[in-house]
Amino acid sequence: MVTVAQYLANRLHALGARHLFGVPGDFSLSLLDSALETGLLEWIGSPNELNAGYAADAYARTRGIGALVTTFGVGELSAIDAVAGAYAENVPLVQITGAPPRAAAARGAVLHHTLGDGDFGRFARAYAEVTADGAVLTAEDAAERIDAVLATAVCELRPVYLAIPADVAVAPVDPARLGRPLPVATADPVAVEGFRRACAALLEDARSAAVIAGHLVERTRTQEAFRRLVHAAASPVVTLTSGRAAIPADDPYFAGVYVGEIGAKRAVLAVETADVLIEAGTLMADAVTGMFTHRDDPAHTIHLGVRGARVAGVEFPGVPFATGLDVLAELMDGSLRRELPDLPPAGPEAGGELDQATLWATLQHRLPRDARLVTDIGTSFWGAAGITLPAGVDVVAQPVWSSIGYALPATLGCALADPDHRPVLVIGDGAAQMTVQELGTLARWANPVVVLVDNSGYTIERALQSPQAVYNDVAAWDWCALARAFAPGADLRTASPATPAELDAALVEALADDRMSVLHVRLDALDVPTGLRGLADRHHGR
Repeated sequence: MVTVAQYLANRLHALGARHLFGVPGDFSLSLLDSALETGLLEWIGSPNELNAGYAADAYARTRGIGALVTTFGVGELSAIDAVAGAYAENVPLVQITGAPPRAAAARGAVLHHTLGDGDFGRFARAYAEVTADGAVLTAEDAAERIDAVLATAVCELRPVYLAIPADVAVAPVDPARLGRPLPVATADPVAVEGFRRACAALLEDARSAAVIAGHLVERTRTQEAFRRLVHAAASPVVTLTSGRAAIPADDPYFAGVYVGEIGAKRAVLAVETADVLIEAGTLMADAVTGMFTHRDDPAHTIHLGVRGARVAGVEFPGVPFATGLDVLAELMDGSLRRELPDLPPAGPEAGGELDQATLWATLQHRLPRDARLVTDIGTSFWGAAGITLPAGVDVVAQPVWSSIGYALPATLGCALADPDHRPVLVIGDGAAQMTVQELGTLARWANPVVVLVDNSGYTIERALQSPQAVYNDVAAWDWCALARAFAPGADLRTASPATPAELDAALVEALADDRMSVLHVRLDALDVPTGLRGLADRHHGR
């Protein structure tokens, strides 16, 4: 026999998890002791539950599943922001709550971490709003409920919730069920055939197409199938800022990053002049469409979602994303082949001063092919949107949920999920102050290069409105000294480059060194990347 906690550990391991993130609490201690006894999962403790949730989110984007453990009430509510972000961004994250024993809940005991009113279901009800499925486990059907909830996470690419009372965590279950695979999403043959016919009809009279890649290509890990579609179509492909891992930048059909009117000119041309648009896993939110300046043309669009597709406005539920890619690749025969004119690159250029343009031009030049660029939603996200990435480099960000501070703990999740791709974190001081405690965890477990952009507060807010407002100011911190204070005894590299030449040299040295590096880069509070300036203009209605 195995315990409920051990059964869950086995299932998470089978789905790809090798680490468990979180913060312990008295209601979760038996759960943790039993789960970690299996040796299948390594514990990664964070200073707080929100950070742990962000780290588990980024981990799940690469591994296909991520899990965090918190205690009841105070712990799980601290993490709910991260779980909501996972829902918005299609991340299969498992929130595991160590709950009070069933007997205490049944009698409505006045326990700590409760509201003192005997209602032990409040927090499960709160989580129902930001998860795709959930359960408060009982000993009688724990294995069945675990399987059902985890299957939802991987099929729907959404977070799920498991509350495990302390006594249930160590209750025995029959391990024989572990031999059964979890249910997977299947295609509806009738829906697939209808989708095929609708696509063929839309493509029949078309003379050109453009493919737009969104975040689901990476989430579903279908990059190879997506590339087969692109090459079968022989048509230009653009990515949203949320989908840059979909295809290498050196692919012959890649036409740039599309952000509505403020995207790369070649990308705009590809989309605006196509007879048919193929949206592969896109979510056209404001932050990735240049404030809705994208081409919105349902009558000439094929859209692929997680579990369904849409052709010219007609829905086809029961067509999984990978199936939709395969159907389109089979239909394409190269007849829509077209070449776009070469346009001069519009990326940032290094100048004589250390500013946003120089920072991003230097990063574009120095990023190695095995790096993973992690950015927060402020100036860092928009700076990354304007550079050409080396083949093999992707961007981890949170453009839909846009919770500032995400990127620092996310860097930890990236490093543990895929040690072969070293994270390069670029984060502003305002965002970093939100989750700064994770610097110590990073130094313990990973060796990222951290570029701390010190521009005296919330520069993205200054760009959008009221640039001199006092609420956009934050306290000045000594970031190099702070990194050493959070990781005493760790072998860190720190630098504070003040010129373009010093920045370039510091990046070269940091990337060549196996140690964690923190580069403190001071920039003007009103200096913004080109993409953010374009976004601000549209926000202001210009």
